[in-house]
Amino acid sequence: MKKIAFILGSMGRGGAERVISILSRSYAERGYETEIVMLLSNEVGYKLHPTTRLIDLTGNTTSRLRRLPYWLRSIRKYVKESKPDVIVSFAARINLLVINAVRGLDTKLIISERNDPRYDGRSKPVDMLTKMQYNRADKVVFQTERAKEYFQKLTNGTIIPNPISVPCYATAPSGKKVVTMGRLTPQKNQKMLVEAFSSVVKEHPDAVLEIYGAGELEDELSSQIASLGLTENVRLKGNAFDVHERIADASIFALPSDYEGLSNALLEAMTMGLPCVSTNCAGADEYITDGKDGFIVNVGDAAAMASAITKLLSDEALRASFAKEAKEKSKRFSTEAVMSLWDEVILEG
Repeated sequence: MKKIAFILGSMGRGGAERVISILSRSYAERGYETEIVMLLSNEVGYKLHPTTRLIDLTGNTTSRLRRLPYWLRSIRKYVKESKPDVIVSFAARINLLVINAVRGLDTKLIISERNDPRYDGRSKPVDMLTKMQYNRADKVVFQTERAKEYFQKLTNGTIIPNPISVPCYATAPSGKKVVTMGRLTPQKNQKMLVEAFSSVVKEHPDAVLEIYGAGELEDELSSQIASLGLTENVRLKGNAFDVHERIADASIFALPSDYEGLSNALLEAMTMGLPCVSTNCAGADEYITDGKDGFIVNVGDAAAMASAITKLLSDEALRASFAKEAKEKSKRFSTEAVMSLWDEVILEG
């Protein structure tokens, strides 16, 4: 029986963690042994298959630098003792750890980049090492062409989007509701969306923006909303486990991010059949054809975001057309389609 080990920081509520939960469950349901190795935190925010084994290698010090020797030794010891047939590692720094920990061991290694390497804040040494060492893996999985193109000399790269499934689909809109989902952080740039919405309400005074997510910028966003006189139009909704049900009656989904690996929230909205407006962050410009199944605006361009939202709110036929086209395109990243691509890199060879 083939054993598959997934290695990442934690299993908290994040996009990479969600993908691992889907992958591990799919393989466990098909009879494969699955193990998840956590290096940064032993938090688990997703329901896993009951046979999936969790391995805690977080260590007992908060300093990541001091944990490096421990991680290298522990990962190598784990691989020697557990003997996985395949290792799947997520995120640049962890990829480098795993590459070096398993040096010389006869274990198939698949690594995956989960963000846009141009903007995710990696240090110059990490950037240099990824470009030097990624060819030592059997396969490198990227989510977008933009991320793959960053590693120009790489010969073992492939593109696999995130597997997407949603619990419900879009319903008839209830009023002029615009929604977005994402952590309240600078990367997601909800501040730009709020600024854009101050222009939207000039033409659509009854429009409402609902922002789902929590994070460090909550107070700052609340102040911005108040200062722009938008307290009746913009609502911070926090985290919600039933977020898809809550946004199903929206007129528009908006993604204002400065950068992404590949936005699960955007792909989920497209799968639901919500008309979408997004910045041209990585992935969005590969999965939305501007003017055909959504609108694409430049990163940070509040005026263009406002114009796109205003146009869609004013045109029911265009919203319906975008929704239909987006749903059709979403077949490319259905769980079934994406799992077949993962099978090609994990199970073959």
